[in-house]
Amino acid sequence: MKHRHINLLLVLGVLLGHADQLHAQRPRIVRPPQKSPEERYEDMKKSPWLAATLELILPTVGHAYAGDEDGGKPMAGLMGAAAVIFWATAMTGHHCTRDKPRCWGREITVKTCAMAIIGSRVWAFDSALRLARRTNAFYRRRLGLNDAGLALSVTPGRQLGLGVRLRF
Repeated sequence: MKHRHINLLLVLGVLLGHADQLHAQRPRIVRPPQKSPEERYEDMKKSPWLAATLELILPTVGHAYAGDEDGGKPMAGLMGAAAVIFWATAMTGHHCTRDKPRCWGREITVKTCAMAIIGSRVWAFDSALRLARRTNAFYRRRLGLNDAGLALSVTPGRQLGLGVRLRF
């Protein structure tokens, strides 16, 4: 118990003895240099083909990469439901042959589910591709990096001016 008090007094003495030096040793916070809008855009932009490829490999991952976490969920749900129905129908219809007239419903169900699976994957691929391009266009507009084109502006004399905007 006695040693604790001695140690506490020593620590307090060291801290109080060097209190004026602590303020002198405070580090200066230096902000990093600001990046140009072009550099910031390069850091933020999304690859459309990477988003589409991720969407094909794992449903909804490409949409999440492109900037919309909930974008691919409807088609992923459709694909999952179609896959479950496809599997269940295919497993229960193994005894069917073309000669039996009651098996035509199972055949139609399997084909419809296969089309739904393929269609949902094609839609998801295209949707992730377009979403990444839209996200990049949004970033360009937000950073003021609009592409060349016609520009309509108001002059200081309150007149409309029409010009061509060029980027070099």
